[in-house]
Amino acid sequence: MIQEKRTVIVKDVELHWAKLDAPVDPFKTGEKVWEVQIRTDQEDVAKSWAKEYFINAKKDDEGFWKANLKRKELNRKGETNPAPVFLGRNNQPMSAVGIGNGSIGDIKLFQYPYDVAGRKGVSSMLSAVRIKDLKEYTPSSEVDFDVIEGAEG
Repeated sequence: MIQEKRTVIVKDVELHWAKLDAPVDPFKTGEKVWEVQIRTDQEDVAKSWAKEYFINAKKDDEGFWKANLKRKELNRKGETNPAPVFLGRNNQPMSAVGIGNGSIGDIKLFQYPYDVAGRKGVSSMLSAVRIKDLKEYTPSSEVDFDVIEGAEG
């Protein structure tokens, strides 16, 4: 476990479900966050995230190790946090809209140790994302449903 605050960069992660253009409230708790999921299909990579960065990825039913990284919209004082910085390959700001699943990038985290109510650990806050290989998300207007025989309307 770390003893001091620090900033780390986790390189070459696969990004999924990026919600970086505006904070969201996915669980309807009233707490909005910016977030992105990092994913790997390699157990050794997931173990290195845990060992080096204290990111505890969980294995899903499809064999992927995943962890969601977040930044709260409001800090403990109720003040608005700035959005995570979002950069392109040349380190120039770019729009966070249209990041598709499978994009590859680097993430910057601010980390600090905590000791609250007998629980100790390392908390991570998403600070920045740099896209290295963009898989652009384009919404589809296609409908995947089959026509139901005899259905009206």
